[in-house]
Amino acid sequence: MWSARPFNSDEPDPFGKNPVKGGEGRLVADSSKCPSCASNIFFQPEVQGMVCRNCGNIYDPSTLENMGSLGYSIEHDYTSDSDVSEEDRKRHEIVCNSCGATVIADENMMSTMCAFCGSPALITRRMTREFKPDYIVPFKIDRQTAENNMKQWLKTRKMTPRGFKTKSRLTKMMPVYVPFWLLDCAVNTDLYGTGKKYTSDKTQVFSVRAKAKYYIKGVPFDASLKIANKLMEAIEPFDYSEMVKFDNRYLQGFYADKYDQRPTEIMDRFVKRIDRISMDMTDAISVKYDEYEPEPKKNFTWMSELSIRYCLLPVWFMTVEFDGRNYQFAVNGQTGEASGQAPTSGAVDMLDSLLRFTRSKWRWLPAPVAVILPALIFLIAFMGNTGLFFYFTFLALCFIEILIIVFLVAMAVLRKAADSISQKIHETVDVVNDFDKAPGMDTYLDTTHRTNLTIDDFLYRYEMEHQDKKEREERHIRLDL
Repeated sequence: MWSARPFNSDEPDPFGKNPVKGGEGRLVADSSKCPSCASNIFFQPEVQGMVCRNCGNIYDPSTLENMGSLGYSIEHDYTSDSDVSEEDRKRHEIVCNSCGATVIADENMMSTMCAFCGSPALITRRMTREFKPDYIVPFKIDRQTAENNMKQWLKTRKMTPRGFKTKSRLTKMMPVYVPFWLLDCAVNTDLYGTGKKYTSDKTQVFSVRAKAKYYIKGVPFDASLKIANKLMEAIEPFDYSEMVKFDNRYLQGFYADKYDQRPTEIMDRFVKRIDRISMDMTDAISVKYDEYEPEPKKNFTWMSELSIRYCLLPVWFMTVEFDGRNYQFAVNGQTGEASGQAPTSGAVDMLDSLLRFTRSKWRWLPAPVAVILPALIFLIAFMGNTGLFFYFTFLALCFIEILIIVFLVAMAVLRKAADSISQKIHETVDVVNDFDKAPGMDTYLDTTHRTNLTIDDFLYRYEMEHQDKKEREERHIRLDL
């Protein structure tokens, strides 16, 4: 847009203003301002309100009345050391030249490796800005306990490469206070799905829409770009009953990370995780039907009455080096919960490749060889040569022929079960060696507020039952279980 535009004084102003007699008419873009800090405010569908990205307040789009807050204590970017607090003058920053991570330590602490990537390429510099969170959950378990918990957790990993779990490959664990935003809010969600009710001769199919409103409290979101979100979710929950106002003394002997993501910058993460939490409502919906299939792509979730707290939570980090790669693991510094993502053995990939080969057009490639070899074997036997060379050639060809026949038979057998076997292998690897699942609604549900759930459905078709009575009974038994 131009900042100024000339108008013809003889023609009306196209923007509905008073005619301008000569000169230039300046365009002014009217935008809503935050009633608190006068910054621009923007509509956020996730909260169904106008959000100020400066102070974090949320306002009703029509009345600009306050609907909640993403309020938090904002760290100030200081331009000189004179603005750093006296407590922070006793700290320094340790910067990794490899991954760019920055952690804060007191004046007596140094580090020989990066807590996040394991690199020894570290430099130390003075603090450049103030560091003061709102709350902190102190460390409760020591390094030895954290290492023991991690070793026990690694023993549960399956299909890992040989040698991955050996003690010699474990690097030193690092204690780090990780920055988190703790979210309290009301959740409004529309859940869709298809429900079925079985009768003796037909099936009733319903289109289901459920509306739910519930409250959650203390859902943590790590505010660091250097840490995998799933890794932090996997070591939850933390016990907030031990959360206290931030005090510098808790940092002595530990490292601390700074946040580099504000709540207004991770709204999509808020919604995605709350969507997953809302899926726990599916169990309450499914009891109304003999069979229920959710349709999560149609779901819509928004938040209201938001409140944010900035808190440091304790985490032990460990890096495992294997085959030239670093694998990051973490232990909850308060509860001892351990998690990470372990590599899978190359044998799993080889087996999967073999199963894929059984479904390809190249699986019959050995077949022509199996036809030609008997002719060669017959030719050698017909020649009647009793030399040692011909004898061993004859045995080798017979052995190869047997191997090819066994291979072709195995391919034919495996081909029928290849899809299911491959799927089971991937499911086993994904479930066992992937990050542990994040806690669900039960962990963060605020029971001081009432949870409302209404279910609306309408019958939109009948399906004739083609299964016999025994199959229907088995299905009902599975549903009951």
